[in-house]
Amino acid sequence: MSLNHIKLNTRLLTDLYPDVLIQSTSTTTVPDYQPIKYLGKNAKHIALLINNPSLPYLPDNELSFLTSILSACKLSLADVAIVNLHSIPINRMEENLQSLDANIVILFGMDPLSIDLPINFPQFQLQGFNGKTYLFSPTLQELEMDKALKLKLWNCLKTLFGI
Repeated sequence: MSLNHIKLNTRLLTDLYPDVLIQSTSTTTVPDYQPIKYLGKNAKHIALLINNPSLPYLPDNELSFLTSILSACKLSLADVAIVNLHSIPINRMEENLQSLDANIVILFGMDPLSIDLPINFPQFQLQGFNGKTYLFSPTLQELEMDKALKLKLWNCLKTLFGI
């Protein structure tokens, strides 16, 4: 990776530059923080991240498919938080993930760099970072249509949840 292509997230920049770099007479207000909205109860601190611009969460067929995956892992919707990232500003991603207090984060159809993670890793690889375990997977629609992808996901989930 070239030094010219390093991406720094907002939190890292504020840690690097705690003082103001440019003196300004104008003041700006930061919008009030709004808690992240999710489907489920997040009882086991597992975040399932999707990106659906047309619906608040998932279409019925994908939700049914996801529920069957969760059942196979001995989990339910009460154990997870399904978060539609389409409604979250990218510059508040880390803050929102922290508010979920997730130990496990599964990305459905979004590579790690697209959600402003400072690391990149391939699909179906369990990746530890910043006290969380991440898994990057194809979209639920792709998984539902392809038996080989389902098998790869299942193998990762068995390892992740000790099944």
